Amino acid sequence: MSVQSHETSSHRRKKSNPGLNLKNAFGATNAFGATDASGAAQGAIHAMDAVHAMDAVHAMDVVMENILAPLAVHYAEPSTVEVRMVRPGRIIVDRRGLGKSSIIDTALHQAKIEHICKALANISGVAFDPDTHPKLSCILPGVRHRFECLAGASVQSSISLAIRCKHPFTPKWSDIGTYGDTVREYLEGAVRSTHNIIVSGATNTGKTTLLNMLLNFLPDDRRVIACEDTPELEIDRFWDGVGLLAAREANTASGMIDWRPLYDHIMRVTPDHVIFGEISTQNAFAALAALNSGITGFMCTIHAESPKQALTRKFDQNIAWSGATMPHVSEFLHELVDVVVQIKRSSDGYRYITDIYEPKAGRYVMQSGAFNP
Repeated sequence: MSVQSHETSSHRRKKSNPGLNLKNAFGATNAFGATDASGAAQGAIHAMDAVHAMDAVHAMDVVMENILAPLAVHYAEPSTVEVRMVRPGRIIVDRRGLGKSSIIDTALHQAKIEHICKALANISGVAFDPDTHPKLSCILPGVRHRFECLAGASVQSSISLAIRCKHPFTPKWSDIGTYGDTVREYLEGAVRSTHNIIVSGATNTGKTTLLNMLLNFLPDDRRVIACEDTPELEIDRFWDGVGLLAAREANTASGMIDWRPLYDHIMRVTPDHVIFGEISTQNAFAALAALNSGITGFMCTIHAESPKQALTRKFDQNIAWSGATMPHVSEFLHELVDVVVQIKRSSDGYRYITDIYEPKAGRYVMQSGAFNP
């Protein structure tokens, strides 16, 4: 019998036997076909709990939409790259192709921003208080934009806020420079050859966007393990892949673990590719440990102004700031990293690949925008 005919037959049997439906909805039946009262009660309670949970989630979504509405009017436009505040009541909006503009919005006063931060902290399982925990890093629910705010005495103007927008936008390779197709072919070959790759660039240059473009070169069946503290990597299509999240703060009671046990887990789940998000003081040591484990197909992003700075300074700096020590980091990276890609942002908001460096060969495939095959 085919699977299809079996399912049809099963469906007919269920329709002809109300007891099966009763069992699924309200619990087990006894040997005489009567419904067990305790099972029925439990089933009813579980069903009601599920409905209440869905209602609670919907209610929370509505509440958060209302709380975020004063900010959302500024980041809702799909071309918006980033929204910033440098003082209460003033918004700076950076839009792709248009650049920056300054907007007065008196509804976004200090108390309003602090109220928004407290609500976001509550649903993110982290702390925010203008006096004791004045910094908040999280994602905005629903839209998944990256939210960063520092309030209080550490800011001369009382508020420093930035929202990195994640509106659906897939740049074409022709958008990233004169040699778009040539660069794409080179990088596709590097990814498919499981080279270890670092994407380097200053803040808000499109490093994560480029990293997601590189991930598109991988087949769907690859075992991709993504490691981040804020979910930005696009790994849903990898049916044997998984995304891991590390706690940004210790003792947040969020149920999340920090980078050390996360690294131990990575090493025990047989990855084909380990993809770190942005390298920071918290995860630099774990990233280097992953590279040193003998894996290939490693990729990450890092804040640096040049490929050589990424290799000789930034990892060292992040490890030192974390309070750890590791000798000969630069030599270590030159041995294990195959490609460093440098990306920069122009004044009009567009991003361009300017340099591609091969540390093992000690040569630039691309330098200052000129391709050197």
